[in-house]
Amino acid sequence: MEQEHIRSWLAGREHWILEKEASDGFNNLLCVFPWVASHVLWSEVPHVTLELPGNDDWDSFHSEFSATPAGRHEFVFVMYSWREPGIVCRTIDAVKGIDYLYSSAPGPRYFCGADAVDGAVHPRYSDFAEYDGANEITAHVH
Repeated sequence: MEQEHIRSWLAGREHWILEKEASDGFNNLLCVFPWVASHVLWSEVPHVTLELPGNDDWDSFHSEFSATPAGRHEFVFVMYSWREPGIVCRTIDAVKGIDYLYSSAPGPRYFCGADAVDGAVHPRYSDFAEYDGANEITAHVH
């Protein structure tokens, strides 16, 4: 990741950088869903929307988010665009820092669950969620 604030945020946290092929694969899955303007048309996709707690009750939010497919994974894959590498980091770190992680990428942004098995990271594209760029995460449920 080229931005200094992202590199600083990653320092000391367990993470992996995945090449742009992972972002392209995730983008290909997202393109299967109905879209309006710059985001998934959630009225036609099963989902749950959760409000981010700000500095308040992260335990309650984490409990609710953990009930979604994206939140069931220990890690998430954070995608910036289909043409760029993405980051895999712990789910709790990502949701607590989601605004910071996407601060240079305004508007709706997408991330998905990921698993780390024997040192290899596997994004689970269908277990995805959208950060609206403000205060909500909408998670695909299936």
